[in-house]
Formats: sequence, structure tokens, C-alpha cells
Amino acid sequence: MDINNQIVVVTGGANGIGRALCEKFAAAGARVAVVDLDMDSATRVAAEIDGIALAADVGVEADIQSLVKATEEQLGPIDIFVSNAGVSYSDAPGWMAASAANEHWMSSWNINVMAHVFAARAVVPSMIKRGGGYLVNVASGASLLCQIGDAAYSTTKTAAVGFAESLAITHGDHNIKVSVVCPLYVATAMTEGGRGV
Repeated sequence: MDINNQIVVVTGGANGIGRALCEKFAAAGARVAVVDLDMDSATRVAAEIDGIALAADVGVEADIQSLVKATEEQLGPIDIFVSNAGVSYSDAPGWMAASAANEHWMSSWNINVMAHVFAARAVVPSMIKRGGGYLVNVASGASLLCQIGDAAYSTTKTAAVGFAESLAITHGDHNIKVSVVCPLYVATAMTEGGRGV
């Protein structure tokens, strides 16, 4: 796939997998919007790859709509939207599958699943009008084989795969391509005890 001069959005783009994606897309000639809650880090990454930095909480639909608008105003119509941002908590201290706090379940649901829904709502209609586009949804190996110790993560990442399959089935005839990335354990802030990627 030739992505030279393509407009690419990467959420969770300031660190870990997202940062690596931003760097690779830019090296291939894409114009990249680095999206993250950590605006300082996003700005550094954007400066290194000659991209733009945008702050957003991807679990909030209005933030997704705003970042899409800002990207289109600054770079142009979005060709590839990479929903990479994610969160992970833990079933500790009780180590029961349902022991995580409700707010952790809801945060996991909003960021690990609804962010993909919000992104699709924001970009698919214009992609269809332009003749196509590409959605890349980052899930996890935990969506294929549940991860012990974080039921909310495994559950929501599994749901993210299901939504991506629905997108692909529904919009394949519109030339909307959908890929799901399911990485196994990767040394990121999330796996080192942080909550986000």
C-alpha cells in the first residue's frame, strides 16, 4: 500500500505502539496527526516527524469530532484513522474477574471500544463520499485469548474486534478497508504499570 502523502491520524500516538506507528507512517511519506492526552509528548513526536499534535480523550465523542475537524483543517481529508489508544487496569486486589471498580470498567469500555465507534462515526461518511478509506483498530492478543488478571481489558478488546468485523462487513462495498491489530505483550507504559498506551 502506498501511503505517500496520505493523511493519517494515530490516537495514543505519543508513546509505545502509537509512537512507533507515527514514526513508520511518516517515514513512508504520510502526513501524520499525533493524538494523545499527553500533549507535551505528542508535540515532541509531531516535531520529530513533521506532523501535527492534537490533544484528545478518545473516550469522549466530542473530542474525536474535534480532532477530526482539526486534522482536516490543518492537513486535509483523513485517509487512514488508527484507533490505537487504550487502557488497562487490573482485577486486583481481590483477583476476581468482576472485582475491578465500575469506573475502570466504564473507562475500559469508552476507550477500548467506544473510541472505535466514535472514530467510525466521524470519518466513515466522508470516506465513503471520497471513494474509500482505511480504519486500523488496535485491539490486543487478549482479545483472542483472554488475559488473566484484567477481565475488563480482555472483554473490551474482544468487543473491539467484533466491532471492526462489523465495520468491514458493512462497508466493504464502500471501499472502506478495516484492519485489526492484536499485539501480544509489548513493552509500553501500559505493561510497565501505567494505564494507557
